[in-house]
Amino acid sequence: MSVVETGITVVAPDATACPLCAAHEARPARARADRSDTLFPWVLALTVATVVASVGVGSDRWFGLGSIAGLIAGATLAVVSVRRAVAGARATGERAIAALNEEADTRVGMVIRQFEWAVNDLATLKRELDRAEVTANLLVVEGRGRERHIKKLERQLAEANDRLGRLSAFARAAEAGAAAVAETAGGALPFRWGLHHDGAGTRLELDCDVRYPATRIRVIDRAGMTTLTSMTAMHSGSGTLCFALADPPQELVADLEAGREPSYRLQVLADGDWRPVRLEDSGRRTRLVTDKQGRLYRVNELVLARRPAVAFNPFDGASDGSLYSL
Repeated sequence: MSVVETGITVVAPDATACPLCAAHEARPARARADRSDTLFPWVLALTVATVVASVGVGSDRWFGLGSIAGLIAGATLAVVSVRRAVAGARATGERAIAALNEEADTRVGMVIRQFEWAVNDLATLKRELDRAEVTANLLVVEGRGRERHIKKLERQLAEANDRLGRLSAFARAAEAGAAAVAETAGGALPFRWGLHHDGAGTRLELDCDVRYPATRIRVIDRAGMTTLTSMTAMHSGSGTLCFALADPPQELVADLEAGREPSYRLQVLADGDWRPVRLEDSGRRTRLVTDKQGRLYRVNELVLARRPAVAFNPFDGASDGSLYSL
C-alpha cells in the first residue's frame, strides 16, 4: 500500500513547522549590490595617482606611475581573488544545497515509508479485529452448544439417578425376597388359595407375598407327573403375586374345600428351583353373575348368599362388600 493509494495528502500549515518544507520554500529575490560602491575607492586612488604622475617632475612622476601600476596590479589581483572566492563559495553552497536536498529527500522517503508502515499496521490490525470478531462469534456458538450439551447431560444424569433409585429398590426387594427365601429354605412357601366359578369351569387362584421370587406353580399327581402348570404371575398392585390354575383336578378341589391334605402336590418355581407350597384358605369363593343390563360381575358366594348382586374383589383378602364389574 502506498501513499497515493490511500488518498491522503500531508500539508504543513506553516513553513516554519516543517524544516524540510522551509528548506524547499522559494527564497525572495534580494537586491544586487551596486558595483559603484565597490569600484569607487579604486577609481579615486587611480585618479589621484594619475594626477600626481601628470603634474609631478622627476621622481614624483615615477612615484605616480608606480602608484598607478601598483593600483592596476592590486585591482587586477583583487578582481581575480574575488572571482575565485565567489566561485569557491558558490561551489561550496551548491554542494551544501545538494547535500541538504539529498538529506531532505532521504527524510521524506523515510517519512513516506513510516507512513506506509503505519497504514499497513492499521490494515493488519483491522484484519486481526475481523478475525477476532469471527473467533468470538464461533466461541459464542460453541459455548451455547456446550451449554445445551451440559443441560442434556444433567437431564440424563437425573434420569440415570432415577433409574438407579428404581434399580436399588428392585435390588432391595430382591434381597428381601432372597432373605425371605433363605428364611424358608428347605420349607414350603406360604400361599393363599381361593376358587372362582365362571360358569364353564372352575379356576384355582393362588397368591403370595411379592417378596418371594415365585414365577410359576405346577400340580403333580401321585405318580410324580406334572398335570397342570400356571402362567407367569401377575402383580395385584397391593403387594401380592397372583397365579391362576384353570380347571384343576376335581379331587384337589374337593380336598381343599374339605380341609384335608390334598393327594396332589403343588410346587412353586422360585430362584430356579421347584419348592413345595404351604396352602392357606383365603375364604374366596367367587362366581360370575349378570345383571339386568347384561353386565358381568364377580361376586363372592358368601356375600351373594346374604346380599345378592353385591360383588367381591377376588384379589382382596377380606370382603368389603364393594361391587366389582368385569
